[in-house]
Amino acid sequence: MSPLSNSSLFLDYHRNPFPLFFLRGLNVSLSTDDLLQIHLTKELLVEEYSIAASVWKLSSCDLCEIARNSVYQSGFSHVLKVKCYIMFA
Repeated sequence: MSPLSNSSLFLDYHRNPFPLFFLRGLNVSLSTDDLLQIHLTKELLVEEYSIAASVWKLSSCDLCEIARNSVYQSGFSHVLKVKCYIMFA
């Protein structure tokens, strides 16, 4: 999900289903979108994570799980995904 983009275009942060999906254990992740229209920094993904953590009161552990979900959802090979898991475990 791209909460910054969603919020500015059609869905307020407080109505976004991301925190509910995450609390229910769904495999959700954060992403960027509309980089020239939405984002204010050069670190687009860090901006998404920072704002999501602040608005939805996500802990460091929550953010790590969301980042891990991104790796699982990625198109990287299984071998690389395992290496990432071992490196950050």
